[in-house]
Parts: sequence; C-alpha cells; structure tokens
Amino acid sequence: MLVIGVDIGGTFTDLVAYDGQTGRTLFSKSPTTPGDLSRGILQALDKAGIHLRDAATIKHGTTVVINTVLEGTGARVGLVTTRGFRDILEIGRGNRPEPFNLHFRRLPPLVPRHLRTEVSERVLPGGVVLEPPNVADLARAAEYLRGAGIEAVAVAFLHAYANPAHEALAAAFLAERGFAYVSVSSDLSREWREYERTSTAVLNAYVMPRVAGYLERLEAALREQGFGGRLFMMESNGGVMSLATARRKPIYLVESGPVAGVTGAVALAAQAGLRNVVAFDMGGTTAKASVVENLTPRVEPLYYLGGYERGYAVQAPVVDIVEVGAGGGSIAWLDAVGNLNVGPRSAGAEPGPVCYGAGGVEPTVTDANLVLGRLNPSRFLGGEMALDTTAAERAVAKRIAQPLGQDTLRIAAGIVRIADVLMAGAVRRVTVERGRDPRDFALVAFGGAGPLHAVAIAREVGIPLVVVPPSPGHFSALGMLLADLRHDYAQSYVAPLQTADLGDIARLLGDMQATGRALAHEEVPDLREVAVARWADMRYVGQEHTVRVPWPEELDGADVHADIATRFRETYATRYGYSDPRGAVEIVALRVAVEGRSAKPPLANPYDGAGGGAEAGERLVYFEDAGGLLPARIYRREALPDGWSARGPAVVEEYASTTLMHPGCTVRVAGGGRLEIDVGGGDG
Repeated sequence: MLVIGVDIGGTFTDLVAYDGQTGRTLFSKSPTTPGDLSRGILQALDKAGIHLRDAATIKHGTTVVINTVLEGTGARVGLVTTRGFRDILEIGRGNRPEPFNLHFRRLPPLVPRHLRTEVSERVLPGGVVLEPPNVADLARAAEYLRGAGIEAVAVAFLHAYANPAHEALAAAFLAERGFAYVSVSSDLSREWREYERTSTAVLNAYVMPRVAGYLERLEAALREQGFGGRLFMMESNGGVMSLATARRKPIYLVESGPVAGVTGAVALAAQAGLRNVVAFDMGGTTAKASVVENLTPRVEPLYYLGGYERGYAVQAPVVDIVEVGAGGGSIAWLDAVGNLNVGPRSAGAEPGPVCYGAGGVEPTVTDANLVLGRLNPSRFLGGEMALDTTAAERAVAKRIAQPLGQDTLRIAAGIVRIADVLMAGAVRRVTVERGRDPRDFALVAFGGAGPLHAVAIAREVGIPLVVVPPSPGHFSALGMLLADLRHDYAQSYVAPLQTADLGDIARLLGDMQATGRALAHEEVPDLREVAVARWADMRYVGQEHTVRVPWPEELDGADVHADIATRFRETYATRYGYSDPRGAVEIVALRVAVEGRSAKPPLANPYDGAGGGAEAGERLVYFEDAGGLLPARIYRREALPDGWSARGPAVVEEYASTTLMHPGCTVRVAGGGRLEIDVGGGDG
C-alpha cells in the first residue's frame, strides 16, 4: 500500500509516494492551481501514475492558513471576552518594536472593536472562580453577533489557562445557538499571556471556515478517486494530525508546508552522521531557514504571523523557522530612485516567471538564473517545461538593465546576488542571532531552487559544507512521509524551583501525557509505538524569557531540586555562554510532546547511477565571484555513481532541481545518493 506526501507551494505542487511492498519511490510535480488546490494534487497523482485506491495514507502540507491571513480573506469574526478586556487586541504588549519609525503601524486587528463583546466573569490566576459567567451577558453577546452576520466566534477569558470551565460553558452556549465555528483559547493554549492567547483564538476563528471548506473539498475529491485510507495534515510542530483535529485547531497548520523539510533534514543529517545542520528551503515564492541541533529541531511556543514587528501573535507550537520573500519567482524591480530590489512580490504559479511563457512580464530570480546559464532551458522539470531564454533576457534588459544603462548579464548577476544576500540573512538569523556559530553547521539545501543558491549562501555566512538530498525539489513532500503523529501540550506553572511541589508537577505532566496518548490512539487505533518527551520552561527570578530544560521521567536522588537546577544552568550556559551558580531559579511552564511513531520509508537513493553517461556536455555559466563566464561541466544526477566526485565550476541537473558548484568547490556522491559539497573559499 502506498504512503503519499503532498506539499502545495506557491508555484508547484510536489508529490512523493512510497510503495512499501516494492520499496519504490515515485515523484511528480505539477503547477499549483490557486483557484482549486485539489486540482493540482490530482494532476500530480495522474502524472505519477498513482491510483488512489492503492493508497493507505496521505500526509498533506498546505499554505491555506497563512495565505488566508496574509491575504485578508478569512471569516467575519466576533470575540467574546472578559468584561474590561475588549481592547486587548489593540493594547497587545504595549511595546513599540520600531521606536524611531514615525509611520509605524501594526497589522489591524482581525476583529473590529464593534464586534467584540464582553461577559461578566472572573477566574483568578490560580484557577479559583471569583465570579461565574453571567448568562444574560452571554445571551446578549450571541444575539448581537448573530445579528452582525458573524461566521465564527473566538472565546478568550482571563486566566482560562488555569481553569477553562468558563470558556467551555460559553462555547457550548454559542454552539447551541447555531454558531458552527467557535474557537476557544484554552483549547489552543494553556499558557498565560492574555494578549497572545486571545490573538491565537481570534486567528483560529478567522481561518476556521475556509480551512474546513478546503478540507471538505479535498477529502471529497480524494474519496471520489477511490481513496479509502487515512488523510493527515502536516502541522507546524513537525508532526501530523488528523482531519478532525485540523478542523478544530487550523491555526496549528500555519507553517504546515515549510516544517516538513526540516523533518526531512533531521533524517538526512542522521544518515550523513551530522548532528547540527541548517535546513534551507528555497521554493518559488519564499526561502526558509531553520536550525537542527543534536538532530532536534527547536519548537517555539510563540510565533508571529507577519513578523514580530507588525504581525499577529500565535501561541502555538511552531518549529523555529525564519522566512524571507526571496524565491525563484521573486520579482526584480527598480524603486523610485533607481535602486535594484528583489521581492517580496512574487510571480507565483500564475503567471510565473517570464521564461515560463505563461504571460509573466516582470523579471524574476529564475529568469536571472536562466540568463546566467545556470539553468538548462530544455531540461527544466526533466524536459516537461521548456524555458524561453530569449524572453528572460528581454525582460531583464528592458525592465532593469536598460533603465540603469548596464549590461544584461551583469544585472542578472546582481539580481541573483541580492537574492543570495537576503537568504543569507535568514540563515544568520537562525544561527548568529541565536548565539550559534555557522561554522559548526552544515547547510542542507532543498526546494526547487535551494541547491542552485546554496554554495553562495554558505560562503556568505561561513558554513563549510553543503548537503543536497536526492530529489531536492520534492524534499518537503518526502519530509511529510517521515513525519510522525505529534501533539504538544503546555501548562503555565509558576513556582520557585527550590520549593516547587514535585508531586504536583508530576500530576500535571502525567495528565498532559495521558491526554496526548488518548488522542493519538483515537486518531490511529492501530498505532504501534508512542513516545513522550517532557520539559520545563525555566529562568532566573526577575527575567522575562526562559530556556527549555528536559524534565526527567523518574525523579530519584537525594536532592532532586538541585539536580534540576544543574540541568537548567547547563542549558542556560549553552544558550548564553554564562550561568549564575547562585541565582534563584523558577519554573514558568511545563511541556509535553506525544509522538505516535509509524513505519517510515528509508532515505534510499532513487537513482541507481546506471542510467547512461553522467556527463551531459559543457556550457558557459556566469560566476560573478570568478569574473564572468566560465565553461562548466554538466552532469546528470540520475547517472552519478556512489563515490563520484568533481570540482567546480560544474552543474548537476536532475528532475525539478539544479545544483550549482562554484569555482573552488569539490562535490562527491555520498551514501544514499546525497551530494556533499565542500564550498571552498571562493574563486579557484
């Protein structure tokens, strides 16, 4: 039976299928169809020759949630909150991230003030009820919101993280009065920070109807084609969840697609004997970077959709990813004073880059790479799509080079250089700005365009080794096949470590663990193995931010408090380079991750190295760092045998991706068919 991973990107829909009986892996790629995303999936299935009646499991990543928010196409939302907290969405943290920007504005609240209603109720921080919910207030709120044409309602009460009973009562009350979509903050987060929890509940309500409609249409389309297996959604914590959970918590899908590549990077790093890597994914619209340390991605409890400075707070588990608007489809343009810019606007799937011949007129990064000789116009997508070099040259010349009075090749190189610098900035943000030395990491490059830019980015930030998996253009979809069922839970628990009640902590951790196990077995009744990880968020007394410390399964020893304090100080010193041996320590939150483990396909080489001659000729490729056009050897990746090696300048071509070796690089085919590139120091 087949296990299928489907990743819908801004430009292409990628599909990977693994046949557990034959050990065969199938790949296909088709243009994303924005009007009906399921159509792109069905086209990819058809291209791969897959019959859905043979599929046992489909794991799917989607950009529906993030696109809905950024495009402003979500539901009309109402908010029900504690009396006196109606304006929390505007007040937020009360901070100003850009104090010298006189034109600074945050993104507007998704619920205008007149659609926010208040209910008299109060729970104290310890969970004790001070005032039960006023039912008359609830009735007035429901009537008002129904009259206002509300499609979805968010419920967020003060201190509901400590006692969710009032929110549960309000949600049931609203559901009884016909509200189909009710988002409850304590269902999404059991952590303090009222603004972040309210924002998360509102965002969840905002995307609920659209995600529910998308999942319903997708499931119907797949069932109509004979699919009778299980459909899972890739969630932002690096795991997958059932459709039922996704309908209730769609905000957990906010980074659904990008995190799958990080999951794949963990598996590839383990295969290569690497423990610390930067996962770098460059697609058609954006580029993403994420750090994996000790074969573990960092899952953050707080994420800002649209960026920290102006965006919306999401208090949900999200793999730590930095994203920049630089992809293959990113548009190059001149500003009012003639400066060359790249992105964040993208040509997307429709019309796409100029060279696609689908109506695009503005030059993109892909057009620039084609002009520089880095792409083969006759082998793009294995020859399925011919690229128009002349049209790309004309667009770069007319829109950029001629207005600046510059040579077309030089401008194309400038476009690529700007994109490289932007993407290198994303890598720096997850390494240098997090206190990590890039020289201690390898760069795992994937996505259709990632291997084309990886060496330049690695040199820019000082990373010595680039690793390119087989079929990098499908690596995120492959990562979905490798993802386990996962559910994360957290509970605010503030107490000095030295006097914390370890029995109480054990009870809270046990409750979260039991909830996760029960849900995992509900979603997959025949689940074979469940793994649990436990942590505590801790800090020195008086600090704002925390570090995450593994919490032991068994608490043995004469002084457990001292043992945990030592663990905290070691973790703190690793993060910040220093720890105070005398500083008082406190616990802030408890966390549990429950993973339902399943059988996974091996990271086998899809190429056997026996497909004919590896060399496919030579062509001139422009290298700015080496002074211009140089003859570069061209190789067919599917024909490269294990142990093969070469020096740059060289180009390795395969279906859906191209790997570029600059002068001074050395590349070899290592185990599993991965390419390992020693980036060298520059022109050589």
